[in-house]
Amino acid sequence: MSKLNQEVLKLLSKQDFLSGQKMATELGISRTAVWKAVKSLREEGYTVESVTNKGYKLVAASSELNETLLTSMVKDSSLFSEVIYKDSVDSTQKLAFGKITDIKEPFIVVAGEQTEGRGRFNREWASPEKRGLYMSAVFKPDIYLNEIIKFNLFISLAIANAIEKSFNLDAGIKWPNDIYINGRKVCGFLTEVISENNMIQSIICGIGLNLYHTEDISKLETATSIEDELKLDDKKDLDMESFLKQLIIDLEKQYDQFINMPFSSIREEWISKSIIFGKEMRISEMNRTFMAKPVDITDEGFLLAVDRYGETHKIISADIEF
Repeated sequence: MSKLNQEVLKLLSKQDFLSGQKMATELGISRTAVWKAVKSLREEGYTVESVTNKGYKLVAASSELNETLLTSMVKDSSLFSEVIYKDSVDSTQKLAFGKITDIKEPFIVVAGEQTEGRGRFNREWASPEKRGLYMSAVFKPDIYLNEIIKFNLFISLAIANAIEKSFNLDAGIKWPNDIYINGRKVCGFLTEVISENNMIQSIICGIGLNLYHTEDISKLETATSIEDELKLDDKKDLDMESFLKQLIIDLEKQYDQFINMPFSSIREEWISKSIIFGKEMRISEMNRTFMAKPVDITDEGFLLAVDRYGETHKIISADIEF
């Protein structure tokens, strides 16, 4: 049905009013099939007007994530081969891991909700139904394992840029995997790999973005959503189609740069979007926690931080908090 939905949506996007019979003839299907496709599009959040003797008219695109929209986005992608959409899953990461051997090219998994969403360090990531973007993007590089540190930097820039271009909001990066707006977290991503002999075969990048306001967000002073930052009166004002297009474009661009260019090629841009430099932060590594101010980042992606005693630390993997 998703393919038929796309075809009907494509026809509606080109016309003012279009009769069910004309669509049925052009697509080689019955008028009943057209009616069912229109009904399905409405259920996915599209506003389709119907007028006797005139036909159907697309009034507004969907503000919700849905299979038709996602499949259409990936169809035009130069990187991702397909998208798997589920109304509900335990975790998009788990589903993505289970499909890696079956799907040879890069692909995307998206869910309407997650019942066991998780972030870095196995923390819970609240994923209520139709309130956020819950997505795992699978990449298939052939790179050394230590390159994964730089991957996070390129991807964080892609997400921040997509948010800024789509919603005109200033998005800042908190090293290594968080995106903030106005000092509050709006997005986090989790990077996991499948490797052999020190070489990475697959990168599974789980992205969790707060799109709409929830009770959980209202309880946390450190969290926010796109809806909250835009101060929308109606969630339909959020242009989901434009955002998804932009996100895929930026993921493709930054991934291509990651594969073909050094981190130094984006270092200054990344630093300009960072929100951590010059601020004292709690840095928690595997065996210690200390206070220090991040002051720079190396071309290898390591964070340099100076503690209260003037000692400089090279941070490879850690949790940092304001």
